[in-house]
Amino acid sequence: MYEFRYYENKRHGRLGFPFEIYRVEHAKEDQQILPIHWHDEMEIIFMDKGQAVFRIEDREFPLHAGDALIVHPGELHSGYNVHATEVTYYAMVFKLSWIASDHPEQDGEHDLSALIHGKVKFPAYLTSANDVHAQLLTRIRHMLLKYEQQHPGYELGLKGLLLLLFSDMYEHRLLDQGSPQPNNQRAEARNLIKKVISFMEMHAQDKVELDQLAAVISLSRSHFCRFFKTHTGMRPLEYLNFIRINNAANLLRNGNCTVLEAAVESGFHHPSYFTKWFKKIHHMTPSAYKALYATGV
Repeated sequence: MYEFRYYENKRHGRLGFPFEIYRVEHAKEDQQILPIHWHDEMEIIFMDKGQAVFRIEDREFPLHAGDALIVHPGELHSGYNVHATEVTYYAMVFKLSWIASDHPEQDGEHDLSALIHGKVKFPAYLTSANDVHAQLLTRIRHMLLKYEQQHPGYELGLKGLLLLLFSDMYEHRLLDQGSPQPNNQRAEARNLIKKVISFMEMHAQDKVELDQLAAVISLSRSHFCRFFKTHTGMRPLEYLNFIRINNAANLLRNGNCTVLEAAVESGFHHPSYFTKWFKKIHHMTPSAYKALYATGV
């Protein structure tokens, strides 16, 4: 099922356990499998089936089944299906502070404060073709299994496995001294994109025109459209509709509103247009989607 996330300020997991794993499936005709977004948590993306290209900031990584990607807090990232194959991946999202120790007596060389503050980073790309990476990927697969089984005390097991994964990174000296600072032009572009996406998310229920979006970052309409497509791979109103459909899908999954109510609450005022976009993203009608979740599938 399509799971679209842009800037996330929602809580992942639950209070005291800020950890969540999302299973995301895409049909072979879905080119955009993860629209550009960012969040304050770390994310580990594990490719389970197929292959795709993921982008972190201005770097691209080809992931095959069995490979993984590590996204650090605040990094813009996205994914594309460039091979027209069915794709399944897992997105593991968690707060670094959950597993870090703040005890002052802890040896600073071995705590995670440098990671939390961005002074060091783990490698972005883990491939099964590398023997050392293969050991780390085994840890990740073990986490996926433990999360799926959810036996008593599984939260402790997941936290322990994350600590072991991070320990392995240190043991094999897979730490970088943080990413080099982007040049001024790239940094400015990244900040402008974040500003526009935040505006879209905040005003998704409203009628939003291209001129309004362009004005958010003080660009002309034509310049803005080119700029946004270049940095996100999507047209501005197309991205806005992804946000709206994601909001509508959340409402339909909760089962507390009708299809029409979900459409209007999400910013769609023409049912046929809403259904067209919903089918494009979820490959089923809103009514079928609501019924699917009503059955508990």
